[in-house]
Amino acid sequence: MNLVDAHCHLANLAEIIPLAPILDEAEQSGITRFASSALRKSEVAYHLTNPDGRIVFSAGIHPNFAECDLDLPFLKVLCQNKSIWAIGEIGLDKGNPELAVQRKVFSEQLNLAMEYRLPVVLHIVGHTSEAYQTLKQYPLVYLVHGYAGSEEGFRELTKLDSFFTISSRILKEDKQELLLAMLRSGRYLFETDITQYYVQENESNPLLRLWELISRCAELSKINQEDLIQRQGINARKLLPQ
Repeated sequence: MNLVDAHCHLANLAEIIPLAPILDEAEQSGITRFASSALRKSEVAYHLTNPDGRIVFSAGIHPNFAECDLDLPFLKVLCQNKSIWAIGEIGLDKGNPELAVQRKVFSEQLNLAMEYRLPVVLHIVGHTSEAYQTLKQYPLVYLVHGYAGSEEGFRELTKLDSFFTISSRILKEDKQELLLAMLRSGRYLFETDITQYYVQENESNPLLRLWELISRCAELSKINQEDLIQRQGINARKLLPQ
């Protein structure tokens, strides 16, 4: 059984936990691949100097993360060197009042993705319709990370060549219809979104949360867990570099 954690922040996590032992334990449990997102130059440096065949990583200018120090020239070098599998996570976030700046940076990064024909990892919190109006101008493959907005916004985003990562954010009662819609679409993967900031006290291996997430999705949707895992595997093979 080969599971993928389709969105996590392993270089960030590595600042407080040695990765090798928890990656080995996760692999033994059946979690064999990780799509890690780098949001700082130090995180990019970690991935470049600590390559691991189980990990692919993306990089992008986050719309609402103050510590993000990436810039467009830096990203372009990563694209030229074929260091990243995707650009992201990028997008729009209602938590950042500087919307005009977000729009500009978002479009610049989408242009870069077009130039190098790379997939894009999306972070969309609010402004879904505006994001969609921009994204439909770019015929790219999208991974919409941890979407927990409206069902209407979800339906807009499904008009793109998009996949969605399911996170614990939509296990809440008021998000169950969104969860079911994502599962019915068949265009889903699962994520922990783990960073050092989310590790719980006395938690030995936060990567294993992926199993808890899938189990809960199976319980809420009444879909067999094996079927969820099989579909996720099909989507991962379409989306991630092999």
